[in-house]
Amino acid sequence: MYNNPASTVNNVNPWDLSLLSIQASNSNTLLTAANFSVRNDINSAIYLTNGLQPRYLHNNMDLNLFNFRFNAGKNRAFSFALRGRSYNDISISAFKYQDTINSVNSFLHLNKDIGYFNGYGTSNSWLEGDLNYAQLFSENTTSRLSGGITIGIMRGISGAHGNINGIRYLDQSVNNVPNFIVTNADFTAEYSKNYDLLDGHSSNISNVKTFLKNTLTALNFSFGIEYLIRALPPLERDPISVTNYDWKFGISLMDLGANRYVPSSGSFTASSPVTNTSSAVLENKLQHITVLRQLRDSITPNFNTIKDINSIFTIANPTRLLLSADRNLGNFFYINGQLNINLFSPTDQVKLKTRELNFLTVTPRWETNSWGVYLPVQLNTQGQLWIGGALKMGPVLLGFHNLDIYQIFKKQNQRLNGGFYMIINIHPFNNTPKTADCPPV
Repeated sequence: MYNNPASTVNNVNPWDLSLLSIQASNSNTLLTAANFSVRNDINSAIYLTNGLQPRYLHNNMDLNLFNFRFNAGKNRAFSFALRGRSYNDISISAFKYQDTINSVNSFLHLNKDIGYFNGYGTSNSWLEGDLNYAQLFSENTTSRLSGGITIGIMRGISGAHGNINGIRYLDQSVNNVPNFIVTNADFTAEYSKNYDLLDGHSSNISNVKTFLKNTLTALNFSFGIEYLIRALPPLERDPISVTNYDWKFGISLMDLGANRYVPSSGSFTASSPVTNTSSAVLENKLQHITVLRQLRDSITPNFNTIKDINSIFTIANPTRLLLSADRNLGNFFYINGQLNINLFSPTDQVKLKTRELNFLTVTPRWETNSWGVYLPVQLNTQGQLWIGGALKMGPVLLGFHNLDIYQIFKKQNQRLNGGFYMIINIHPFNNTPKTADCPPV
């Protein structure tokens, strides 16, 4: 139901229970893990990638602790689920970097021919309880049409946003003594207030309760339809089913909703730096900053405009349109294509939002009710081509978005692009091979 709410009624089993599922993906050009290996991370370090390029870091995680689906008769299905979700996005305009940089002035000197920077970062994490209902609308010997809706009740547990717009500076160095004057800067910094309530003198359990209690509720909606068709064989009178279709088409609108957060008391916007504000002064003031309020108070004398953020801010969920087509090739071989169209631009930050990484995925597979082999080929929203793989062995499905995952066992510089997914799903098993939907990719 996390790809199409209508698909829960088109299942070969009368019920199933997912005890645990987890999916994580990461697309990154911002950071490099130097000399890193999962077998030995001694002497490893994280640093910005070298060279001149724009940089980004996009990752998401979905943890599902309980998902129960059952058929209410032949034509209806219900599902209940509890999940935690997290989306994090950072994007920065092109700049030069090398690992010999040791100060703000040396960084600005290296980039003085660029002279400006833009960027943003958004983090949105929440708990969600889902109720799904799917129904068969029509069925005959050659076609089957179903629709579904999923309603999610959300609690936004962690929200944060930072935005840098048009930082510009002038080089006024004299006699090789670096001096850079900030001429323009417009930025925003905010995060959810529940972080302010953490108490180092309280127990971990008490802090968790306080952290979760001081959150806001919101709703999330997803809608979908699914259409199965087949060519009618001679003398065939049995209706179409979820196992004998030729084509299955789906369209869904997912994650219509936004989480709400009360801002921290230190959240603020700043613009219009005071004349002759130097980078050295700002660098000195940024040292030893531990909370947002300290940052605001420290730089206030150097900006003409400082405004507190007091109103609730919202971060939209990864609203998207999903189009899918699944072809039954016979003998339990299938090929699935999915197009993910994010409805939010990656650059316009007037509205805070999150996005999915998927763009176009083609998945050949061989699959029965108990066994499956999957080879997803994915072009993501950042233009990266990932070739993945997955295996289903009874109740367990394990897969990787990118099969070069083996690289993490070599001690080398790592970008850590890709990800994995795992599902432990219990359902009636029998000796008759059945079909099922392809795994999430």
